[in-house]
Amino acid sequence: MAGKYTARNREGDHVLKADDPLATRLLKEEHHRFRELFDAVEEAEGEALVPIAQELCLRLAVHMTIEEEILYPALKPVLGDDEINEGIVEHASGKTLAAEIEQLDGTETLYKAKLHVLGEETIHHIDEEDRDMFEDARQAHAAGKIDLDALGETLRARQAELYAQVEKTGELGPTDEADAEEIPTAA
Repeated sequence: MAGKYTARNREGDHVLKADDPLATRLLKEEHHRFRELFDAVEEAEGEALVPIAQELCLRLAVHMTIEEEILYPALKPVLGDDEINEGIVEHASGKTLAAEIEQLDGTETLYKAKLHVLGEETIHHIDEEDRDMFEDARQAHAAGKIDLDALGETLRARQAELYAQVEKTGELGPTDEADAEEIPTAA
C-alpha cells in the first residue's frame, strides 16, 4: 500500500506521461523518489531515520542545485518571475531545514519532527511544480518557446556531475545556485 505522499505519484500532473519532455520527466522522477522517501520517514523510528534523512538531504541538494542553476534561469524568460521566484524562496527554506538536519545525529527529540516539516514543505513545493510550473513549461515547449528535451540533457549531465563530485569528495563542491542573500528578510 502506498503511503500518503507516494499515492500522489499516480494522480493528475504527478504521473509520468509518455510525452513528458526530458526535463520534466527527469525532475518528476526525482519528485516521485522524494515522496517515497518522505513516506519512509513517516514510517521509520529511531536510528532507521538517519540513512533516510541522509539520502533525502543529498538528493534535495542536488535537485535544488540543478533547478536553480539550469531550469529556473531557462524558464524565467518564458514563464515570468513570480513562479520562479517562489520556487527559489521555497528552496531557501528547505535548504535551511536540511542543513539543520544534517548537523544532527538522529537522537535529538526534534529529529523526526524536523524531517516531517521538511517533508511537508518539500511535498507542497514539488506538487506545485508538477501541477503548475511543469505544465506551463510543457505548453511553452509544445509552442516552441523552449526545448525541454535539450534542457533535460543539460540537467541530467549536471546531476551526474554533482553526484560524481559527492562520490569523490563527499561534498557537492561549488555551485551556481540562487544566493539566499538575495532573498530579502524583515528588518
